[in-house]
Amino acid sequence: KEGASLFTQVAEMQKIRYGDQHLTVAITLACLADAHEKLGNTRSAIKSYEEALRIRTSALGKSHLDVGRLTHKLARLASDQGEYRLAETYANRASETYRANKLPLNHLFLIEMARDKADIQAGLVFSNNT
Repeated sequence: KEGASLFTQVAEMQKIRYGDQHLTVAITLACLADAHEKLGNTRSAIKSYEEALRIRTSALGKSHLDVGRLTHKLARLASDQGEYRLAETYANRASETYRANKLPLNHLFLIEMARDKADIQAGLVFSNNT
């Protein structure tokens, strides 16, 4: 919990020093999101990842691999929350980014994505049948 608090303070100081859209802020926000995720605070993790994603997309472009990884993390978290439509949207965006980077078919990111998409699809089917 102390770590998450410190990351929050650091992010606020970085925003003052560098501005709200600086990559350094995005990196710290992703660390904050990781801390929230480890603490089981999924909603806060999603909020921080989304803010980090907006900054990274703006700074690096939507095809940058870091943007794909954050989008993939958001797909997993949305799926964990039972928000399968949102998870599907994030997963599709992450897949597009991975394709744009021409990752080899045996790349770990693509293997993870295939597994996660299957889980999301199963969640969609299950949620539609209940």
